[in-house]
Formats: sequence, C-alpha cells, structure tokens
Amino acid sequence: MDICEVQCPSCFEWFSFIMPPEGESEGQNLDYDCEVCCRPMLISIENGTAHAISLDEC
Repeated sequence: MDICEVQCPSCFEWFSFIMPPEGESEGQNLDYDCEVCCRPMLISIENGTAHAISLDEC
C-alpha cells in the first residue's frame, strides 16, 4: 500500500492517506472526512496520484 499526502480543501492542513491497491482505484472518487477538521471531501485518484475536492465544489 502506498501512502500519499493530501491537503484538505477546507482547512488546508495536510494529512496522510493510504491509497487503495493499484488497479482498484484509478478514476475513483472516494468519500473521506478530513482527519484534522472532519469536513467531508472526495479524494480523486488519477494516474497514481490523489487530490482532495471539497464537496462544495461538486
């Protein structure tokens, strides 16, 4: 399992996120709560990288 750093789009704090196994996660949006402020977000996984999207942006 790979660990990557993700920045919360609400509080802008960084936290570690465990990526799902390669091949199972490509093109997925995972529902996740910030580990710092607990605000909901989607973590978008594309090309082996992850970035957080605020639910306000959806």
